[in-house]
Amino acid sequence: MTTTRRGRRAALTAADLPIRVPLVHGETTASYLARTAAGNGLPLPRLLRSLHGARSVGRLPLEIHPGMQEVCLDAEAVQLLGVLVERDPEQVRRALPGLCEGHPLPASPVRVTTWPDDYGVRPLRACPLCAEEDVWLVADGSRWRPCGCGRRWQCGDDGGFVLDTTPVPDIGRALQRHREINHRFGAAGDALVVDAHQVTLWWWVSKGADVGRDVWREREGALGAPRVRRRRLAPAVVYPEAVRLAGAMLEWEHRRAHGTAASSRHWLADVAALLGAPGLAEGHHTDPLEYWLEAHGLTQRPEGRTAAERHWNLLPALHHRPAERGPFRATSCLRWVYGLPLTSVTRVCPYCEGRAPSCRWVPAADCPANPSPASPRGATEG
Repeated sequence: MTTTRRGRRAALTAADLPIRVPLVHGETTASYLARTAAGNGLPLPRLLRSLHGARSVGRLPLEIHPGMQEVCLDAEAVQLLGVLVERDPEQVRRALPGLCEGHPLPASPVRVTTWPDDYGVRPLRACPLCAEEDVWLVADGSRWRPCGCGRRWQCGDDGGFVLDTTPVPDIGRALQRHREINHRFGAAGDALVVDAHQVTLWWWVSKGADVGRDVWREREGALGAPRVRRRRLAPAVVYPEAVRLAGAMLEWEHRRAHGTAASSRHWLADVAALLGAPGLAEGHHTDPLEYWLEAHGLTQRPEGRTAAERHWNLLPALHHRPAERGPFRATSCLRWVYGLPLTSVTRVCPYCEGRAPSCRWVPAADCPANPSPASPRGATEG
C-alpha cells in the first residue's frame, strides 16, 4: 500500500474490502463499520479515515467499542461508504437507523460519540443465532427485546448481553402470542403488552404479590440463577405473565371503547382469576394496575379509518406511536424505571414538579408542562 508524504496510508478502495459483511436492519453504524473492518483485517480507525475523502481528518479514538459508542457520518461520508462496500448508499441508510434522514449531521465528516449511560439508550446486543457475532442494534428506547427466533433475549443493560431462553419454552410461546396481539391490534397491542410488562416487573421487584412467584423462581433456575444475577433475568422471566395480562387489558380497552366497561373492582377480580393471584381481588399489590386504570379510565369511542387507528387513538396521550413494528417497540404509560425505587422519586421534573402522570417517578421528555416536549423514547421507558 502506498503512503502519502506525511507517512499516512492512502485512502482505501473497494478492492481493499473484498468481504462484504451482511447488513442487519436496525444495526448501529459503529457496529456495521466495526464488522466491515474486522472482516477485512483492517483497524476500524483506518476505515473511518477513508470516509473523510479529501477532507481533513480530525482526531479519532484509537479504540471504538460499538456497545458504548456510535459513529456519525455526514452525507458525503455515507456516499463514500457505499462506494467502499459496493452497496447503494440508500440501502445502507435503510438498514442503519443512525444514517436516516432526520438525524442531525455531524460537525465533521466522521465523528465518534459515546452513548449516554441512560436506560433504553445504549444499544442492544443482537442474537448471535440470527445475526453475526458482535452485532449491536439501535435501542430506540427499548432496554430489552426478544429475538424473533424466540430463543434469545436481547438486552442493552450492564454493557449489553444476550440471554439464552431456550430452557424456558414459555418465553417463546409468549413471543408468538405477542405477535398475534400486534397483528390484530397493531401498535396499540404492543403498547398494552409493554404496559403489562411494566406491571409484572413491578410485582417481581415488590416480591409481595402472589403473582408468579413459584414459576418465576423455577424459570430463573432454568436460565442460570444464581450464576446469572436474577435482576438480569427478571424481564424475560415475567414475560409470559405480561402477555397474559395484556389480554385482560385488551378486554378492558374493548369495553371502554364500547361504553360497557366493568367496574375496576370487577376487572381486578378477573385479572386475579386469570393469573391465579387471589390477593389482587382483595386489593393487595394492585398499585401498578391502579396507576394503569387511572390512565385508561375514561370511556370513549375512538375515531380512525382503520381498526388499528381506532385501537391506537383509544390509548392515552402517554403512549407514543412507534416508528418500527415488532415487540417492545411502543412506549408504556407507566413510566417507573426498572432498577430504580418504586415508591420514591429519584429526580423531580423541573416543569411539573412531579405532578404530571408522565413524571410521577422520573422527569419525562414529554412532560405536558415542558414548553418543548419531545418523544420519551430512551428517556424514561423501562
